Amino acid sequence: MLFDPTVCDEAPSSHNTLLTALLCIGTFLSYLPQHIKILKRRSSDGISPYFILLGTVGAGSNITNIILLQFIALQCCTVQTLGVCVASLLGILQVCIQGGMFYITFVLYMSFFPEQNKYIEQAAEDGAQSEAQPLLGSRRQATAEWQTALWVTAAVVTHAAVCMGLSTLLVVGVGPYAGPTRTWASLLGLFSLCLTCMQFLPQIVKTWRAGTVGALSIPMMLMQTPGGYLFAYSIAIRPGVNWSSWISTFMAATLQGVLLGICLIFDAREKRARATDVPSGESLPNHADAAAAN
Repeated sequence: MLFDPTVCDEAPSSHNTLLTALLCIGTFLSYLPQHIKILKRRSSDGISPYFILLGTVGAGSNITNIILLQFIALQCCTVQTLGVCVASLLGILQVCIQGGMFYITFVLYMSFFPEQNKYIEQAAEDGAQSEAQPLLGSRRQATAEWQTALWVTAAVVTHAAVCMGLSTLLVVGVGPYAGPTRTWASLLGLFSLCLTCMQFLPQIVKTWRAGTVGALSIPMMLMQTPGGYLFAYSIAIRPGVNWSSWISTFMAATLQGVLLGICLIFDAREKRARATDVPSGESLPNHADAAAAN
């Protein structure tokens, strides 16, 4: 199927354009609290590597899905005015911003992985080794968590290379509107859906077991949970998009709401604990001073 310029006559509605533009800005801003929190703490402790893996790979699949399914919007820009072109590309930009911001979260997670969680001291097997160890220097062994994080990095890079490589071959080889290309795009959408359905489960388990919020950002989730439903709606109403493009975003918002609820409970508990600890710590010197005065 060749490109038909006549399909580009219909411009996106002003309502849809305004909604998508606001969501693009909101999506960008919603990730900043998470990035800032990791940078301030200089630690990504508390974030599950499997949450990062599933989220990043799912984001890459979603980006490729929306670009292939809306490839017509890219070609229409050659015959449209600048304003209409930008409005038509907002749907793609919206998904790319979300995916790109999660990729940044992945980079921050690896960059600020807690040093104390990377290696453990390797135990000596006998007395001779124990005596020689101070001279040779302590031997360190990578922890299972750090090994998992390195494996996550390799998987993310491999997935991105496969998505870009195979998609380019299909677009160039058989065309962006051919059956194999559309099937590949839909499969990526389904793959993203499956990953999104599982994405928050390891993080929910890790947060629940740890009993603390850790490096997770509650303000980010407060913005993203309701915004996720609007995000899914704005994608669903765009032309040329099927359910495989928006269902993963809808599921992500639902599961993120569960994680948000858990974090709010733990955060409230931590605040109550601090509120009760501070007065009790201050009361001891007061009692001691009163006893000394007597």
